[in-house]
Amino acid sequence: MFTTSPDGVRIAYERQGHGPALLLLQGFEATRHIWHKLGYVEPLSQEFTVITMDRRGIGESDMPTDPAAYSIERVLGDVEAVLQACEVRRYKVWGHSFGGSTALQLATRSSQVERAVIAGSFFGRVYPQERIDEIVNWFESYLEAKAKGTLAELGFDAEEDIYLSQMNLPAQIACWRALVHWPIARPQNIHCPLLVYVGEADERVATPLKESRQEIEQAGVQLRFFENLDHQQEITEREILLEPVLSFLRG
Repeated sequence: MFTTSPDGVRIAYERQGHGPALLLLQGFEATRHIWHKLGYVEPLSQEFTVITMDRRGIGESDMPTDPAAYSIERVLGDVEAVLQACEVRRYKVWGHSFGGSTALQLATRSSQVERAVIAGSFFGRVYPQERIDEIVNWFESYLEAKAKGTLAELGFDAEEDIYLSQMNLPAQIACWRALVHWPIARPQNIHCPLLVYVGEADERVATPLKESRQEIEQAGVQLRFFENLDHQQEITEREILLEPVLSFLRG
């Protein structure tokens, strides 16, 4: 199914199940189908109306290449458009990585969010300029080498070529460039019950969460660390994650 955001961008989404609405938001490069592939939608849809969507720039959604198209207002406008299409006013949200960062923004801005689960993201400056520059430079060097036929000379292997060629890189670059302007989410600004979880092996996320643990927990946010899980395993390890998340979502 498709709906149209206020700025005219078409957004792909799906709805399945019955019960309270639960919005699932995946990582930066993944499509909505990852929730089906990893086996989440079927069990969750026994208790919730599960809503999945492709963010702008990914999957079947439109892929604008202007960084202004990926401002926080427009990204959250996509979410609102999907919720309106599903006739949902109040909902719970579970987001991983980029989806977790988006869910954090929702939890600080929207009175419609009843409960939020954040995986693989943290409070503060998640997307600093130096990280954005590193990723954008990598994408741009690939595009230039691809055009010149010099991928091997610059050290790009076949696996990287396949991986990068599957993405609309101008759209991804535009999104990355926009992220430096996203506002910082702070624990004291959360408007709903919130669970933040991270794998101990996901050091880029776990370290700032540990450093801010006292502030986070004083704000009433639940914080949980899973031993040995890395960034991808914060979503792929369904057998470990589903029950504690469900327990929180049920309230």
